[in-house]
Amino acid sequence: CFLLLAESWECIAPPAAMLERLNLAFAKMVTGDVYRRLAQVGLRYEDLYIETADVKLALSRLPKEALVAREQRFKRAMDLSMKHKFLPDDIVKLHLEQSVSRSYLAPHVEAIKQAKQEKFLAPGSIGNPYDWSP
Repeated sequence: CFLLLAESWECIAPPAAMLERLNLAFAKMVTGDVYRRLAQVGLRYEDLYIETADVKLALSRLPKEALVAREQRFKRAMDLSMKHKFLPDDIVKLHLEQSVSRSYLAPHVEAIKQAKQEKFLAPGSIGNPYDWSP
């Protein structure tokens, strides 16, 4: 029971809109914290993608410069982690403003998923590869 009215002893559930606003506020707070922690070691959010078959294919489609930059970010993050240090605050702030949430891999992954879906939903195919329902 979220709220109990003393005069009538009724249990009132919070409105769905209020819960949704609280959920969005919490999600925004957590996302900001994740981005800040990634910026402290110089990583982007998409650097943490699990390398599934789709992600590996998307990585193979990236330009060489993007792959080199990704590897450099990993090396810097590992170096900072081993030294138990973070990037200076001015660089973290610049990194937050410019690149932490900027997407470089997601469009390629989405294009691959879309192409797979179109291929498997074509006439004579076996079905949707992302649908696990029986």
